[in-house]
Amino acid sequence: MHRHTLVLSFLVVTAWSILCMGKDDMQGWKQVKGLKGAMYAEMNYGRACIKLLNSSGPQGCEAPDQEDVVAPLVHSKDLGIPYKGKRVVVVPSTEADKFLSQMLADSEMRSRVAGVLVDPTGGRPSRHSTAEKFPSAAYALYDNRSYVWNPVGTGFTRQYFGMPIYMLTASLAAETARRAAYNAHSRFKGGRHVARMVLPMQANGDSLQCIAEDTCLPVGGYSVWTAVPPLPDPTYATVPARSITLLVAQMDSNAMIHDLVKGAATSVAGLTAALAALTLLVRSGAATNYTRQLAFVALQGEGFDYMGSKRLLYEMSLNSSYVQGLRMENIDQVVEVGPIGAAWNATDNSSTFFIHSQRNPPGEYGGVDALVDAAKQAARGTQARVVNASTANPGLPPSSLTSFLRVNASISGLVLTDFDTSFKGPYYQSEYDDGLNAFQQMVEAITDAALVLARMLHSLAMPSGSSDLALNRTEAAAVARALASCTLTDDPGLNCPEARAFINPETRMYEDGTTSTAIFAYPGVMSFVSVFPKRSPNKPQVPSFIFNYLGNLTAVLPRNASATCSDDCEASLTCIGWRYNSTDKSGMGHCLNTTTSFVPAYSLRLAYNVNNSFRWSVDNSTRRSQWELNYNWPEDSAWTESNWPENTPRLMIYQQESMSTQVITLVVGLLLTAGTAAVSWIGLKLFERHLKVQ
Repeated sequence: MHRHTLVLSFLVVTAWSILCMGKDDMQGWKQVKGLKGAMYAEMNYGRACIKLLNSSGPQGCEAPDQEDVVAPLVHSKDLGIPYKGKRVVVVPSTEADKFLSQMLADSEMRSRVAGVLVDPTGGRPSRHSTAEKFPSAAYALYDNRSYVWNPVGTGFTRQYFGMPIYMLTASLAAETARRAAYNAHSRFKGGRHVARMVLPMQANGDSLQCIAEDTCLPVGGYSVWTAVPPLPDPTYATVPARSITLLVAQMDSNAMIHDLVKGAATSVAGLTAALAALTLLVRSGAATNYTRQLAFVALQGEGFDYMGSKRLLYEMSLNSSYVQGLRMENIDQVVEVGPIGAAWNATDNSSTFFIHSQRNPPGEYGGVDALVDAAKQAARGTQARVVNASTANPGLPPSSLTSFLRVNASISGLVLTDFDTSFKGPYYQSEYDDGLNAFQQMVEAITDAALVLARMLHSLAMPSGSSDLALNRTEAAAVARALASCTLTDDPGLNCPEARAFINPETRMYEDGTTSTAIFAYPGVMSFVSVFPKRSPNKPQVPSFIFNYLGNLTAVLPRNASATCSDDCEASLTCIGWRYNSTDKSGMGHCLNTTTSFVPAYSLRLAYNVNNSFRWSVDNSTRRSQWELNYNWPEDSAWTESNWPENTPRLMIYQQESMSTQVITLVVGLLLTAGTAAVSWIGLKLFERHLKVQ
């Protein structure tokens, strides 16, 4: 009887173990993976503030000592509940600026915070900017560096937090809030809900150190420029050079959470207006008769101390192959399109644009009267008003034009914006600058800006006595809306016909299963340098779209549109529409007669492939440093982004039992394991004895 009881016990324990391993409670977790899903809430590979470095040191966020950060959750309103250790603080997005500012100013408060989770579900702040109150003030052409262009600027993108900070998804925010409330209710006694934050960053020191140690990559990308009409001979060996009117727009932006940077009003609306203006000009057919040369450049990296315009000007000083035909000595007029997304006023169905120029000291910079008159004349008969910015302004607002005037002060230059004395848009360089609920207003502003720019450029470039450019607002609005649907929306985003004709749009998959082909305005990093349109997979989506759109738009005869550019195009032609890794003939692109080119945009302090090293290094060349000295450039910031391991960043929310419970669980587990082993061993021996008896 005793022997039978032990055998039965052995069978019961074994069966129970098997059942425990495969339990199905009808709640969706039959296996360990399903059980994990019921116990843990996760957010992987995005929505985190990460570590950047410049020549002054680190900026942004990281997990200290590259270790996982694990700490209890607490809502910011419950921080007063006593607790000895650090906690991960859940902060509503409307209160995040205040909380982060307090934490940076209060070292004692900071010592009690392990990380921050921003909850966006309560609505976005009415105004928000992670840029400084005077962005990149060191690059201004005047001494008043304390002027406030950006009243709500926090300067967070120039701060080192040294801890993980995430922007939660809506679903994870709800789960996190529930668990933080549980902790507060229990006053952090017993089992606690915790956050595990995985954000190890590998770079140390400053950007020059991490480049030398190969633990970071340069922030940057590619600017794009084009000529209207194309240059018949970019070397000017067979034709004389003409004076150039250069249209300038920025294509990038910045914020703490790079995954969420869309730059709608900061830069992309202005970029879209410039593209629409060029489209209207080229389609009019008037450009073939111009006595001046028109050119356009979309600059990358301007949100990082104007690295794009600085690199462009340096390449022009070298007359490099990137800018063949675009010579600084020929550029005597620069028209920049700044932030214009907030120019539209629905009350009177009109847009108001302000003209900024550098008038002080008097006589030091090129006169702008001709440009101002052309802009105001171009606005007549439209729904736009163009007015001079206040003379109380110290000079140009933060803009790329400052780079051009630094190198050639005699240039006539102006910036067209939607603001007068300070930024008007509520989300300059912000995660919330996504155009949400403002698409139609932005389309109206883009339409009006495009009409003004097209008519202005035409009047500057046309022969004396020519008629004004006749443009239809309905047609202009159609062009603006089509381009804005590419640049300012999630759907279609770059899946729009204008982009899909030339590139394979990248689709992003979000944690909640939704997808997006929207553009993202953070420049990203450069693993290597290649400007050839059909030899590199590392061209970001935005410059690739702009390059191909402009190349196709500005192309003229002769053009070999029937032949693909599977081989190199002739020297006077450019490959447009080539898709990386395409095996289909339609993806091979065509050789077109257009002067359109990529220009690398990264810090002048950095160099790639020196002595065929195929890696990045610090550029200590005399030629570079002497050029900077000649034009009194501030010290180059040399922006880089830290490397990090795979499967980073990650965030996990789960319940951590109290220490006493963990000890009891461990002891019980050990006893159960030992008991199971003992019963199994005894049962086995009895079974063997039973066999011998038989």
